Formats: sequence, structure tokens, C-alpha cells
Amino acid sequence: MNTTIETRQITTARFGAIEVEEGRVFHFSEGLLGFGHLHDYARLPGPVGTPLEWLQSCEDPELAFLIMNPLLFKDDYRVPVTREDLDLLGLPGPEAGEVRVILVVPQNPALMTANLQGPLVFNPATRQARQLVLAGPEYVTRFRVFAD
Repeated sequence: MNTTIETRQITTARFGAIEVEEGRVFHFSEGLLGFGHLHDYARLPGPVGTPLEWLQSCEDPELAFLIMNPLLFKDDYRVPVTREDLDLLGLPGPEAGEVRVILVVPQNPALMTANLQGPLVFNPATRQARQLVLAGPEYVTRFRVFAD
């Protein structure tokens, strides 16, 4: 029985050249807002002992986002996905997907914010992903992760 795990080598500005398991690489058919020309991103572990992850572009070594599960700091956060979103991602239902949000970490990490308006939805089974754009006053682009 062959148990070889497929990997790909990507070059990154932050980590140098690294081998990434294909299971960690997700395809955004529409790209991310502002980066529509880039489609493949690897989800990499963040700093040890934290719930953070890196979303590293496989095509642009300079582009990496810090991401996190929003339920860890906002337990009432809900992403209203449409049937079209589910179909595009190959998800049978919302519970089969994983949601992450992009973080902005300023010089003072206590002022970190999360983009709740543009969540990322991942299908781990198909490795398809999509950034949604949500409307409504509860979906802000600079939600303070740490309360005052």
C-alpha cells in the first residue's frame, strides 16, 4: 500500500522555500478581494500555542495573511451562506465548511482587528475556498479581537 503524501514546494518571503502537503492547499477560483489574479493558498500553522494560521499564497512569495476561526473571539458570529456558495464550494451544508477571517495585527498586537465582512469559507474535502462579502451592520472590516 502506497502511503506517499503529495506535496508541493512553495517559496515564501516569511518562511523561505517550504514543502507543503497538497491537503493544505486551497483553490480560490475568484481569488481574494484585491488579489483576484492569485488562486492557490496554503493554510499553514501559525505561531506555536496559538489558534492562528497563515494563509500563504502559493503564487506570490510576499503575500501571506494571518487568519483565525472567528468563533474563538466572537461566539455569535454567523456566516449566511447561499445555496450557490455551497454549490460552488461543493459543500453539502454549511456545517461541512470551515470559516476563517483575516486579521490585521498592528505594532501593538492588543489592537488586532478581524475582517468580519469578508470571511473565508473552506471545504477541506474538495480543497475549494471562497471569500464572501457580507452586508449588514454586524459585519465590519475592523472588529477588535480583544475587548477594551
